[in-house]
Amino acid sequence: MQTTDATPLWLARGTVADRLAAAPGVVCCLDFDGVLAPIVDDPDAARMAPKLAERVRALRECESVRVAVVSGRELADLRDRVGIDGIAYAGNHGLERRVDGERSVAPDARRSADAVARVCERLCDRLAHVPGVGIEDKDLTATVHVRDVPDDRIPEVERTVRTTVEEAMAAGGPAFEIRDGKAIREIRPAVDWDKGRAVRQLAEAAPDGWLPLYVGDDVTDEDAFRALDGDRGSLDGVGVLVGERETAADFRLGSQRDVGELLDLVAEAQCE
Repeated sequence: MQTTDATPLWLARGTVADRLAAAPGVVCCLDFDGVLAPIVDDPDAARMAPKLAERVRALRECESVRVAVVSGRELADLRDRVGIDGIAYAGNHGLERRVDGERSVAPDARRSADAVARVCERLCDRLAHVPGVGIEDKDLTATVHVRDVPDDRIPEVERTVRTTVEEAMAAGGPAFEIRDGKAIREIRPAVDWDKGRAVRQLAEAAPDGWLPLYVGDDVTDEDAFRALDGDRGSLDGVGVLVGERETAADFRLGSQRDVGELLDLVAEAQCE
């Protein structure tokens, strides 16, 4: 992956504002954890602040903005946490989506649900002795949480995950891939779906000329940032990283607390 040092967004505020205002509309795609909600030790405790929820609702009411939340979380969990009707949702990295009130699932991923459950059962048994590890069955995918695992035990977790997945595939199960994220290891069906494809689908459903915007914080969001790179991706949009690291995003915000101001920038450009 080709990476760049993203420009602090507020150093380019005028340029970004002009681009948002020049577009006939904006497809505003937002990750959940680390963007709409701060990262917390317990994933079940993640919540969106009321003021940020108000901003999302305000954008929903704008005729020239379409809002979508794109996350690695399971779709049902994501919708419950966001709790805003009238916007699009893409869960499990885009493998399941709810757009205009209708749910759809990538066909190849649907066939992997039983195998995911079996892998999760085996991991629960094999990693029960490791302190702090968490196994999350998300139906179409699985997440192994290592945030609370002692650093010297993480290689053991990684080996166990890799071995368990390889055994499942060798036994005739569907193909899986293991992807790294922030303090997680994701187990996904090896199908051609990721956040980048989810964002492309949402952008292509919008009227001609609408500008796609994606805001994310995790390494799994790089698929979306690459999709919006007009030189290398299929769309010409704006990618914004929350945090600091090498990235394919155009711009970056210093922290999750800055996301509200970015949404205000979208509102000023399109809704006033």
